[in-house]
Amino acid sequence: MAVGELTKKEQIINFAQSDPFLKISDIAEYVQTTPRYVRTILSEANISLMELRERYARSMEKRLQTQTKSDLKMALKLKPKNSEIEIGDLGIDQLLEEEFEELQKINKEEKLWRISQVCYSGGHPFCIKELITYFSEDLTDKEFKTLDSVYKLFDRKGTNRIQFMENIVRFESPEENIRIRLGLKKYEKAIIITRYILLNRIPIGLENYYLRSDSIEMSFPGELVM
Repeated sequence: MAVGELTKKEQIINFAQSDPFLKISDIAEYVQTTPRYVRTILSEANISLMELRERYARSMEKRLQTQTKSDLKMALKLKPKNSEIEIGDLGIDQLLEEEFEELQKINKEEKLWRISQVCYSGGHPFCIKELITYFSEDLTDKEFKTLDSVYKLFDRKGTNRIQFMENIVRFESPEENIRIRLGLKKYEKAIIITRYILLNRIPIGLENYYLRSDSIEMSFPGELVM
């Protein structure tokens, strides 16, 4: 039955149960009646908006508690799907500390480095992963080349308990060397995802992902807040 075919009483009860956060005046406006009539109908039906709101809040809390971490992750999928992914070698270059003054070093002898890796699909680059952080120069080429995860670099700082800030997503033209490595034309834009890495709330690293927008499909859980 369409909303317009419901009686005013049925409409009031339906609005209250479907959205308990509506105000009495809102329901009255939707149903084209008076707030007093809305209160009367809800009282006769033994419906309390306050109780409905509390019940809804408890239900949402339970859903969040049972929600797995994977449900909360941003998902990236290749276009076309099921494409074979190839991972390039890790590259490393030293940076000037003034370029990233927000990043802190743990030990005085540490230098600022950028570690990058290109990902390919069907032989074509679609993603560049980049980690900018401080670590000592005593990391040997052998140690570096056998790293199965760049996050293990943080083990050398005496801890693997690191935290991540929220991802910041931008759609803009990357710097020239990134654009060339991704095979983008001049002024062509890329999806850029950035997040800071923290140790005891101190920013010690910056992680960047540069993605070709024509190769990636992104999905986010939950609602989009503007």
